[in-house]
Amino acid sequence: MRRKKITLIGTVTLLTISTLCAALPGHPARSSYIGKRFVAFEMNNGPSYKWKKLADGGSLQWWRSDLAGCCVGRSGSGVGNRCELLIELDKNRVIRQIRILEHGSACNVALR
Repeated sequence: MRRKKITLIGTVTLLTISTLCAALPGHPARSSYIGKRFVAFEMNNGPSYKWKKLADGGSLQWWRSDLAGCCVGRSGSGVGNRCELLIELDKNRVIRQIRILEHGSACNVALR
């Protein structure tokens, strides 16, 4: 009985995470940061401006080039340059996926 209960809880958790990921706005981005710790992204691009804790221990991080306090978006500032990303982390702060919310030329630098 206990084994069935644990399996059911795991299945429900997986379905919840899958639903949340599918419901995230923006479109998926390719980046060398996926599978790496978020601190590597922050060191190169600056901190996120907002975050939300997830039920599984992970988090969502919102990052924007003009708020990061970094060099990314400062060269040639203006319309079309700003980049906004939604970064999903697991409980160990490893990047699961990155979604582009606003695609500007600064995204090319941030996502390298």
